[in-house]
Amino acid sequence: MAGLTAEQIAELVPCPPEEVARLEELGILDDHRTGGHFAPTAVHVVRLMSSFEAAGVPLDDVARGLAAGELSFPLGLFMPEPAALSETYDELGARLGREPELLRRLSRELGVPPAEGDRIRDEDAELIQLLVTTLDLADDEELSRFARLYGGSIQRLVTSGLQFFDRAVSQRVGGFDVPADEQDRLIFERAGRYTVLVASIVPWLQRRHREAAVLEYLVAATERFMDERGIRAIPPRDPPAIAFLDLTGYTALADERGDEAAAALAVSLAHAVDGAARERGGRPVKWLGDGVMFHFNEPGNAILGGLDLLEQTENAVQVPARIGINAGTVIEQEGDFFGRTVNVAARIADYARPHEVLVSEEARTAVDGVEFEPVGDVPLKGIALPVTLHRATRA
Repeated sequence: MAGLTAEQIAELVPCPPEEVARLEELGILDDHRTGGHFAPTAVHVVRLMSSFEAAGVPLDDVARGLAAGELSFPLGLFMPEPAALSETYDELGARLGREPELLRRLSRELGVPPAEGDRIRDEDAELIQLLVTTLDLADDEELSRFARLYGGSIQRLVTSGLQFFDRAVSQRVGGFDVPADEQDRLIFERAGRYTVLVASIVPWLQRRHREAAVLEYLVAATERFMDERGIRAIPPRDPPAIAFLDLTGYTALADERGDEAAAALAVSLAHAVDGAARERGGRPVKWLGDGVMFHFNEPGNAILGGLDLLEQTENAVQVPARIGINAGTVIEQEGDFFGRTVNVAARIADYARPHEVLVSEEARTAVDGVEFEPVGDVPLKGIALPVTLHRATRA
């Protein structure tokens, strides 16, 4: 994108032209101007200044910091080329034959809400068009659910990635014994490289995980089709199992040593549990701050996996752990699991003592090398009837 005029900057932001003129008068755009034209990065600077004002930061103070060389915003190192806004949501809706309000709703749920003047970026319009034409059989609620699934996941990923960069890079550089302008240069230079890393790792991981997920889906779907169409006899099958791992000392650790120590413990926990679960046909479903929820393909693997998880977790993080396991029908939606089986498993984990693996009667099954000690019929919080529990240990 070649040099831009002030009017073009206002159109791309978008904002009133008077806003660009005000920033010019303050000298905030001086570093992004050559002659009578602006670099494309000026678009991002105008947006940044709007965010400063929304946060209560006076732009006069920002201007003084820039003039004194104490602040700089080389956003071209890690921000994309500004995208044009060629049409409104009404125009896009007419072109696609869809209600404009649905398209606005999808934008909001993707995390990119409509801009001032109801105009939509060209790249956003292209993606929304791809979404509604690819999922043409989906109703409006299903389209919204898809948008929330991907929008929320990517928002959390990006936010967490920035927090990681701040801790691992920015704060560390801030401790270097060098002038402030050199600290800024180091941070911005590394921010540019970090942007390249993230832009590469996200699509790569998406491809790699998609390969595995598609194969797993095809196996399950083909088995179902074969059963439905009488191609094979339906074999007896154990129900899936849900396991909850809970760190009994997590809250005390966070209170005693602070959030950084708790965050480090969570990273160590992630390393410990992922491999242990997958070796037994399980996978982590979601992280709960002080624990993890797992899905296993059958109860026997869940019990063996639970014993492995307990041992490896306590060795890795030096914090007592406990595990609750239940088996039965589950409802799967958007990568998560719901239903009574899940709720009971969570309550069993709450009831377990440190170092225990407790198993419901529904999940108890003969497993080589495992012994079961009856615990009895136990009333669990939020569960109407007592649940029969057994303590699983290595034989």
